[in-house]
Amino acid sequence: MVIASLALLIALGGTSYAAIRLPRNSVTTVQVKDGSLLGRDFRAGQLPRGAQGPAGAQGPAGPQGPAGPSGTANTKWVLVRPNGSVAAQSGGISVGAHPSSGNYIVNFGSAVTGKAILASGAYNNDASDQRGETTAGPCGTGEDRSCPVGFNTTSHVFVQTRSNSGTPADHSFYVAVIG
Repeated sequence: MVIASLALLIALGGTSYAAIRLPRNSVTTVQVKDGSLLGRDFRAGQLPRGAQGPAGAQGPAGPQGPAGPSGTANTKWVLVRPNGSVAAQSGGISVGAHPSSGNYIVNFGSAVTGKAILASGAYNNDASDQRGETTAGPCGTGEDRSCPVGFNTTSHVFVQTRSNSGTPADHSFYVAVIG
C-alpha cells in the first residue's frame, strides 16, 4: 500500500508539474483529445469560420421607437411631354396651359412661392437631341410677366424649353417643387 500511495503521489505531482511547466509548442494534435477544446481556447481569427447554419424562426417585433422629427420638406414633381400632356407625376399636378411653342403653365395645386423650383430637360416622347435650356419660375409673384391671365396665381409655375439656338421649342421636361 505504501508503494501504491507513493506511485499515486508521484503521478499526481508529475501532472501538476507538467501543467505548469510545459515547454512552448510541446502539445500537438496527438496529445489533444478530440472535442476537448472550446472557442475561448483560441485567439480571435485563429479558427476559420465554418458554414453558416440555417436561419432560425423570426422573433417577435420589438416595441415601436419614438416618432422622428416632423419634416418640412415636401417634394412634388412632374414629367411633361412636348405636347403638354403629363407622362408621370407625384400627384395633384396638371398642365394648365401650353400657350405657345416651348411655353407651359404647370399647376401644382398649392402655393409654390418661397420654395425651390427645379427644371430639367427630359426625353419622354421627344426624339430631338437638339435642345437648349429648360427654365422655370413661379407665377403670382407680381414680378413674372410670363404667366397669362387666369394662371398668374401662386400655385402655377411657368416653364420654358428651348432649342439649341435659344428660341422657345417644344420639348419634354421635368419640373419639381421642393419645400
